[in-house]
Formats: sequence, C-alpha cells, structure tokens
Amino acid sequence: MLASLDYADPGFYSRLDSLLKRDGKEAENVDAVVRDIVSKVRSGGDEVLLELTRRLDRRDMDIGDLELSCEKIRSIAAETDPELREALVAAADRIRWFHEKERLESWSCRDEDGTELGQSIMPIERVGVYVPGGTASYPSSVLMTAIPAKVACVREIIMTVPMPDGEVNPAVIAAAEIAGVDRIFSVGGAQAVAALAYGTETVPAVDKIVGPGNAYVAAAKKMVFGKVGIDMIAGPSEVVVIADSTADPEWVAMDLFAQAEHDELAQSIAIVTDPAVGEAVLAAVERLLPGMERRRIIEASLSGNGALIRVGNTSEAAEVTNYIAPEHLELMVSDPSSLAGEIRHAGAIFIGKYSAEALGDYCAGPNHVLPTSGTARFSSPLGVYDFQKRSSTLEVSPAGAGKLSRIAATMARSEGLTAHERAATYRAGAESGNPLSADDRARQSVRQWVPESIRSMCAYTVPDPAGMVKLDAMENPYTLPDSLKREWVKAVGQAEINRYPDPQCRELKRRLGELIGLPDSCGLILGNGSDELIQMLVLILGGRGRTIMAPSPSFSMYRQICLATSTRFVEVPLGVGFSLDTEAMIEAIRHNDPACIFLAYPNNPTGNAFDSQGIREILDAARGLVVIDEAYHAFSGKSFLGEIARYPNAVLLRTLSKNGLAGLRLGLAVASAEWAGQIEKVRFPYNINVLTQASASLILDNSVVLDEQAARIVEARKAQFEVLRKVDGVTVFPSETNFHLIRVSNAERVYRELLERGVLVKNLHGSDPVLEQCLRVTVGTPGENARFLHALEEILDSSGE
Repeated sequence: MLASLDYADPGFYSRLDSLLKRDGKEAENVDAVVRDIVSKVRSGGDEVLLELTRRLDRRDMDIGDLELSCEKIRSIAAETDPELREALVAAADRIRWFHEKERLESWSCRDEDGTELGQSIMPIERVGVYVPGGTASYPSSVLMTAIPAKVACVREIIMTVPMPDGEVNPAVIAAAEIAGVDRIFSVGGAQAVAALAYGTETVPAVDKIVGPGNAYVAAAKKMVFGKVGIDMIAGPSEVVVIADSTADPEWVAMDLFAQAEHDELAQSIAIVTDPAVGEAVLAAVERLLPGMERRRIIEASLSGNGALIRVGNTSEAAEVTNYIAPEHLELMVSDPSSLAGEIRHAGAIFIGKYSAEALGDYCAGPNHVLPTSGTARFSSPLGVYDFQKRSSTLEVSPAGAGKLSRIAATMARSEGLTAHERAATYRAGAESGNPLSADDRARQSVRQWVPESIRSMCAYTVPDPAGMVKLDAMENPYTLPDSLKREWVKAVGQAEINRYPDPQCRELKRRLGELIGLPDSCGLILGNGSDELIQMLVLILGGRGRTIMAPSPSFSMYRQICLATSTRFVEVPLGVGFSLDTEAMIEAIRHNDPACIFLAYPNNPTGNAFDSQGIREILDAARGLVVIDEAYHAFSGKSFLGEIARYPNAVLLRTLSKNGLAGLRLGLAVASAEWAGQIEKVRFPYNINVLTQASASLILDNSVVLDEQAARIVEARKAQFEVLRKVDGVTVFPSETNFHLIRVSNAERVYRELLERGVLVKNLHGSDPVLEQCLRVTVGTPGENARFLHALEEILDSSGE
C-alpha cells in the first residue's frame, strides 16, 4: 500500500520527486472557470453573487439571506453539542494564548545626530476569513484563522461560509462566535473570494483573505492577489513521521492515518532509521486499517501518495525531510530535541512521541494553517504577524539632514536623478551654525540612548517631611526603647565597615527563618527592602514579550519596574468594595498567560485583605509565578506562609519596613528551593549591608518590642476608623494595614491645606479611577493622629462640608 523508497538507492531523489508530484500542473479548465466567476462578480455584484449561490449551492434565497443576522448566528450556534462547545472554548483559549506571544510592537531609536528612526506596527483594517461549508466543515479552521486576526486588533473580521442546500455545521458558527468574527455571509466558492476582494452592495471589500478551500477557491485567491493580500495557496495536507527503534509502530501508523483521512490527495510519509520498525509500521497499517471509519479515503491516500522511506540514521532522515519541506513533521525518536535542531524546512515540528500532529490540528495552540507543497522552504505558518503591517518612520534632525543630504545627493547624482539631488541639497544647510550647548548635547544624548519607555516615566518622588507630622509612608511611628538603642549602638560599633558584609547573610537568615517559621522545603532570599525583591522577580520573569499582571489599584512599584524593563503590565480592576475579582483575574490569566502575578495581601493602597479562597483559585489557575506580597502582615494577622509549600508556583514577600525598621531597608522572600535558586542568580552580591545585618540580627532577638508596637498601631487604627466614620464629608474604608484610605469631596484641596497645617499624607487622587478624591493616611502616634483629625475637621468645617 505504501510506496517503498530507500535512501541508499542511486535514483532515490528522482523517485522522491515523482512521489511528491510537484510539477505545477493545475486541474484542467479550473483557471478559466474561476476567471469567469471573478469577472462576473466584480461587475455584477450582489445579483451575480446570488445567482451563482442559488445554482451552485442549490439554495432558494434572496438578498436578505446573504448575511446571517445576529439572531440567526445565535440560533445556529446554540445547536452545537455542549461538550463540543466546551472543547471549542478550551481550544480557543490555548490558540489565543499562543498567538498573544506573536504580536509585534512598534519601536523607535535615535542615531548620534538626533534622527529618530523606527517602525510603526498597525493592524490590517478588514480581513476576510474563508471557511469551507456543508455539514462536514471544520470549526477548528475558524479558530485558527480568526483568533490571530483578533489578537492583531483587526478592526473587522468578515467570514464567508457556503451553506449547500441551506445547511451549515452549527459548530462552525459557534466557533466564529467564540473567535470574535464580526459578520458572517452564507456564500462560498470562487464567488465568495471575488466578493471579498472587490466588494458588492452587501459584502464589504476586505484588505486580506485567509482560509483554506478547494482548487476553485485557491485559484480565485491567486487571481485576486494584488488587489488584496492572501495568506497562502495551500495544497493537499502532508505529514512526515521520522521514527527510530524507540517508536511505537501503531502510533506511527495511526498518525499516518490521521493525515490520510483528510482526503485522497493528502500525503503521509514515514521515514524509518531501523528496517525492523519499517516492517512493523507496514504490519500495523494492514492491521489497523480495516477498523477505520474513513478507510476508503485513507487507503486511496496511502496508495496514491504515501511512502515508507528507509534511511541509515537520523541525519539522513533530516536531509530527506529538509528536501521535502513538509507541512507537518513528527519526530518519534530517542533524542527528538537534537534532531529538531537539524530541521531547516517544516511548517510545524512535533517534538517527541506525545506530540501528535492531531493535537496541533485542534488545540495545542500553534496555528494549523501551514505551508504545503514544499513552500516551508520560504514561508511560515499563519500568525498574528500576517494581520499586522509595518510602516517605517523617519524624523530627520537638522544635524542629521546636514550629514545625510550630502550622502543622498552624491548617490542621486550618480544615478542621474537631479530632482532627488536638489531635494537633498535643499536640506543640507538646515543644521544651525551655532554649536550646541552642553545641556542641549546632554538632552540629545538622552533622547538617543534612553528608551522611550524610561523617558516617559515619572520618577518616584517623596516629599520633604522636615517639620511635618509624617503620615504618608506607612512607617511605624515608634522608635526603639532607650535600653535597646544602647545595645544597638554597641552592636553597630562592632561592625567592620571596612569589610564587605556576609554575602549570604547566614546569621540574619537563620534568625529570620526561626522568627517567621520558615517551612523546611523553602528557601529564604533577602533584599534591600521588598522593592529590590520585586525588581529581582521582574528581572527573571519580565522583559520584552513577557507579561506580568496585578489587580488594580495596587502597589505602584509593580507597574514602575515593569515599565523600566519593557515588560507588558496587565492590570485587572478590583471588584465591588475593592474586592479581588477572581473571575476576571482567572479570565485575564487565560488570555495573557502572565509569567508573574503580584497580589498584595493586604492590598496597598486600599487597605483590605483579599478573599483567601480567591487567591487559592488564582494559584491553581496560573502557570506562572504568583507573588503574595505580605508587606502589612504585622497588622492583619493573615498569612499564606503556612500554605506556601503546597504551591510550587508561589512566592511570599515580607518587609520589615512597616514593623519599625524602615531605615534598615530589609525585605525577605520565601519560595521553593528551586525558585529561590533562580532568584538568587539576579541578587546583587552584598545587597544587605553590614550595618543592616548587625542591626536587624539584634533587634529581631528583641522582636517582642516590634510586636507590641504593631499591636498599639492596630488598636489606634481601630479607634481612628471609628472617629473617621463620624466625620461629615469623609468616607473611610475598612483596613487591615497601618493606614486608612479615605474619600473626601476635594482631595487636592484637603491635601494642600493639610500640608499648610504641617500634616503630610498621600494624595491618591488621579492615580486610578477608583481612587478619585482619595487620600491615604498612615496611623501615627496618638498625638499625631489627633493633630491630623483636628486639621481634617477644621478644613472640612471651613469649606462647609
């Protein structure tokens, strides 16, 4: 049944060429028929489109039946089997997740003359998706063509699908709904391609047409290319399976069947390095074929286009594969990753025995619209980049014009293009004769070398607190007892500041581990405040093309560090009452597949602790790291430390800044030993200085002092909450931290007048839509709290609030 070829035979490649049948011959008269259809639709519009659809699809229809209404789409999609719809949704999630990573981004840079050069990435405006019709059509093709267009932000996606005898597979319409198709027209064949390319009174003209079809559809796409873009001219489907002695012959045979059952022209080729495996594959084909539902098609495909090729080793197998340049390639060998490195031409490479091509057809994630007929030598799978276009951008500076004009004029003169030469020389004198000042040169240098993402940022600013009641930074307002201060001064005096500190902080880690109850299976990483730990995590998990996520609003440094590292930062708005919107978070996880998620617990700046069950659900849903930031643990009593060992993708952060040691700048991260090892790789050596190590070690031995201070702050917070609740014109939100979030009618005015009265708080107005007219107030000493409350009431009374 399968043709037999041997790499060692002198005429091997001649026989292989005959098998591949790449002679470029088209089916007779297809071009002539299609040319006539395209011409008629182009000139006749809807009338011709209707006439052809009535005749070819055997439909009694009028103009109103061309486009499926929203109600009709919902009605047809509702007929889809629930289990199939669930599978389509799951497949769509994976396809979307994969294609999100393909999206190109605009960029720019400046040269030494201040000339800015770049590339602007824009989506194609309108795309047409052609889907084969009838009851045996393929919803997977809808997902694979429409989802990348949606990810690319195409403005409008138009789908055409024929409905012969008025029938359509409900799953195709359901897939269109799931993928986000905007409009659906019930036409097919070459006439649908022509309508999409040139437009009719009803069908809008598109900018690009994608999707598979028969020979008539392929010919039509080829004819309209130039008027519109197309994805590719796809031929019959293909698979090559490379198998060595470790391969299961039945798996190989079934994967050949999976390709052959597409149609009789499909090509399935097995390349074996072991003659015994080849014989076993042939035996498996004979044994399994009688039980296949599409036996006739499989048999015709294997007999007409299938082959078993014998080679001596995997290098020869790679050579033959690169010559074939197949649509699909499976590597069922003992070292598939090494063999994959030898493959230069293949549409999709399925590495290892578990990577069945069938998984790629439906739900693995990568696109199944692949180059066929050897075109993988120069083309690629359908992707998001096929729905994006690029424009070069040039903004030439006066200095750049002076330099470039001379070069351009010389080259134009050599080519005899005098208008080009003059256009260039007109700009030659644009550069000012005055030398740039040092400040101007510095600004020019900054524009040239500092990325736009950094230049557009605002530095983290801290107001001067001198002489102020300082209630803006969530610090512990209490200092150490005098007796402990004396011990501290003695300990610091013994520190050897002429030596580098212990890079591993061994003694400090030991004391911290005992104090917090570090799980045996976890490691401890120390940072110069938890900010540095956040930066370490973003360094290893962020960067261009990576996504980090957090609820919004939350700690501002998550976003700040992501911006500084060109990391895409996705914010998910909080729910009612600043609650964690778990459902929205999980949906965002599915769509964005973040490498890291930050959850402040309790949350800054809202002060509330998120529902712990919601956090567990996020831990279960996330593939990346989930960072639980417990900066305010001392005031809430809630912690995930006891559960951290259960979640291999969890990291817990704490800081001693809120407890009373803000001046020492000490934070800690608890993670599995594996994650701790990775985080340590980006920790700067000696990041915890010798004074901090000596100070913290001593004070932690007296941690009861800090615990007592935290308890006093909690009691003061409760009392302050009750007072603020009774102040007219103030809304105070419940807090499990050492601060309160309050809302007033005019936050800018209240903030300014508090400053005038010597009270410094944090103005959050304008930082996030849900924080409009909000201020954040740290719980201070009783005297500080009283002074704040008195000033606040005085301000509100004076305004009549």
